[in-house]
Amino acid sequence: MFPLFLVVILCVVGHCTASERYFNALHFGTSNSDYVSFNPDMSAFQESLSVCAWIKRIYTSSSYPTVLNYYHRSYNGEVLITANGHYTYVLSDSDLDNYKSRFTTPTGRWFHLCVTWAKSTTTSKLYLDGVLVGTGSTTSRSLYTGGGLCLGRLHPSWSSSSNYVFGGEVFNLNMFSEVLSDSEIKKAAQEGLCSRSLQDLESRVLKWEYILSRSKSGFVVETETGCGAFLDMQQNLTSLLNETTIRLEKELEVVSETLNDTEHSLNSTQKELQKTEDLLETCSETLADTKSTLSAARKFENVSRWDVLLTEPYFNQVFTEELYEQLTSSWTILEKYVGVNMTEKIVDHFRLHHAGLECDAFDQLSPAMLKQFLGVELTQGIIDHFLDHLSETACNRTTES
Repeated sequence: MFPLFLVVILCVVGHCTASERYFNALHFGTSNSDYVSFNPDMSAFQESLSVCAWIKRIYTSSSYPTVLNYYHRSYNGEVLITANGHYTYVLSDSDLDNYKSRFTTPTGRWFHLCVTWAKSTTTSKLYLDGVLVGTGSTTSRSLYTGGGLCLGRLHPSWSSSSNYVFGGEVFNLNMFSEVLSDSEIKKAAQEGLCSRSLQDLESRVLKWEYILSRSKSGFVVETETGCGAFLDMQQNLTSLLNETTIRLEKELEVVSETLNDTEHSLNSTQKELQKTEDLLETCSETLADTKSTLSAARKFENVSRWDVLLTEPYFNQVFTEELYEQLTSSWTILEKYVGVNMTEKIVDHFRLHHAGLECDAFDQLSPAMLKQFLGVELTQGIIDHFLDHLSETACNRTTES
């Protein structure tokens, strides 16, 4: 209670700043002496107007708790707004009075009220908590100017009856020089007591902060609504949200860069992996070739000079003079190849032309025979071997003997 009491006292003595006072409500006492009265310039409202405010009814002994009365000597009630709907009208229109049963907000609770009027349509409208509850027909004249505005009771120049004492609280009462739309009024009501959705409209001519600065009669004090702290918190949260958004955007940028670097590194790794796979495939092929060569080599790793006797011409055969001559003839031929690299081509030559004791088809150097020696170093021994078979074959020598 102490902070609220302090705020009230400071505002009463005029120590509140304009921005701080904007969030204050006016609390009215329960006598005819408790009101705010001043004479604003009403020329902006001659053709159309909207009056919107948050109202809290506290005092219930008054029959017509008057929130606002615009008085003119030519017609006392140019504009009259009450907290229970009785005698609420613009330009003597009595139609809006028919909707007083719609004022059902419990005592002690805030509700939002708007009244609009336009000369061009001769229509007035009543909104409660953002909802259009009734319309009325007015005269086609303009609003009189030069009158006085009173909050908290009927204007003193009109009546001093206690039946019109308000005895409640009003907050954020503004007058606009246009007819506000249904959506604008609905939004202001739905956003709640601290809504500022209508504050920046150019048509907001008579402003709440100006009303707060007017002189007050009797017991009329400013009281805190909590909207200042709420909007400060909202502003702080917005600032924090903006800072967090900026920080997250920066962090996201860093993460994005890291992701790009990782993606680049992954692409490089994939290329290296492909190279490794290609190399592995090559190594696999080479290994297969090596295994094949090794397998072929292993066939001869335990071969001795006597293993020739295990071959078909000799194995399980009687070793005759003829077989002996065949072996010694082979050794005689091999004598010519001393110092020659014993390749498959030379072995194939032996198999084709020196397979047995029968006469060799070796009377001349045929192209087929020479082709077997492609890649073989033609030593003197090989050439002598050729010459022996061309001049006088082994077959001829055997016949003569």
